[in-house]
Amino acid sequence: MKSLFNEAEYLEIRKRVENLQNDNARQWGKMTIAQMMAHCSIGFEKATGILPFEDKSNFIMRTLVKRIVLSAIKKGDLGKNQKTFSDYAITVDKDFDTEKKRLLENIERFYKYGEKNEIGRHPYFGKFSKDNWGALQYVHTNHHLTQFSA
Repeated sequence: MKSLFNEAEYLEIRKRVENLQNDNARQWGKMTIAQMMAHCSIGFEKATGILPFEDKSNFIMRTLVKRIVLSAIKKGDLGKNQKTFSDYAITVDKDFDTEKKRLLENIERFYKYGEKNEIGRHPYFGKFSKDNWGALQYVHTNHHLTQFSA
């Protein structure tokens, strides 16, 4: 599985974000490119403690939904037009340059936290290994970069 904790995949994702332009064509969904970058940043910020951790897990999320998500990660495809958790939804306009800088900083912070094994529980899926975190963040970020032809 690809992982943002593998240097090659980390560098690949960084480069793809660096190459984003405000006019990249959206292939599906409703978010603008700046909203997409803000959406991706939330996941990194929750994983690294920049945003407060709120345990929103329950039995169904920790078992059934977690298995479905891990299966999608193994396939490398999250599917298009999936429902977004409300605390990850971005509905207000965002500034492209600000969000690009924020996302690049968050990707780097996440990678460094992984080097130190400081990634912990997932807000919805509970106990989540470092390998699961790295793979989830790779697949999720790749999914949204592909959404914008990057």
